[in-house]
Amino acid sequence: MRLFDRWRASAGTTTPSSSTPRRTVAEVHDTDDAALDDVVRAHLERLTAAAENSPDTLGPREFEAALTSRLVAQRDLPPGDRRYQYVTPFAPHVAEVLTLDLPMAVVTLPQERVAVGQRSFSALVSIGRQNLERTLRTAEVEVRAVGDRRSACRTVVGDSPYTGSFARFLSEAAARFLPGADTGNGVVFAVPDRHALVLSPCTTAPVTAAALEHVPAQARLLFDTGSGPVSPHVYHWYHRRLTCLTTEEPDGSLSLTTTPVLDTVLGATRRPGARVG
Repeated sequence: MRLFDRWRASAGTTTPSSSTPRRTVAEVHDTDDAALDDVVRAHLERLTAAAENSPDTLGPREFEAALTSRLVAQRDLPPGDRRYQYVTPFAPHVAEVLTLDLPMAVVTLPQERVAVGQRSFSALVSIGRQNLERTLRTAEVEVRAVGDRRSACRTVVGDSPYTGSFARFLSEAAARFLPGADTGNGVVFAVPDRHALVLSPCTTAPVTAAALEHVPAQARLLFDTGSGPVSPHVYHWYHRRLTCLTTEEPDGSLSLTTTPVLDTVLGATRRPGARVG
């Protein structure tokens, strides 16, 4: 039984109390019960149709317009699952998949759907990444400063389920969310949730030290409390090369280790590879 039919079945025998004001769509539209029934049924019909929209019903142009690259937790893609053999690794614990950004849902494409059609896999990936980059440029987000005002650590939170995936274009993300920041020594970042990105440049020793303190803490917080967790791990992006800075301990906690580049920025007070958290 579809959504609007379930509503009809449950609503047909309900009688409101005479002592309770009846607040319905009819009050807004000034219509009778029969018209109300038609209005609600039509509205729920549209919602149900959108929610049940299958990728196979999309035309080529609609398909390519909706195709969007997305970062997901590697743990959500079990090894050997033939549905996602095409998946591209992004970083340790995080993978890149192709999705369809539909009005009522984000649909991750299985292997068979990616293989069907006239476009090659590389062409589909290119289209998906272009659409993600376009979303990065236009999405409405809230950028929050973390720590001391002199620290450039930022959390980026948005309604778009692709907000965390903006890490796929970290140079462009830094230009938008860390305007004017010097990223010559790289960026410390995390993708804790599909709706959140945490990042900080490594400009000076104090800013880098703050990044190694605040980014892991914010990543853990947003991973634990977000609606779409991806990964609590923390990474260093340097000249388009990613290094995972965190290791999971037997008790489930994460320890954090620096890299030679970060040690150089931090100065002689740090030993190469020293644990900092």
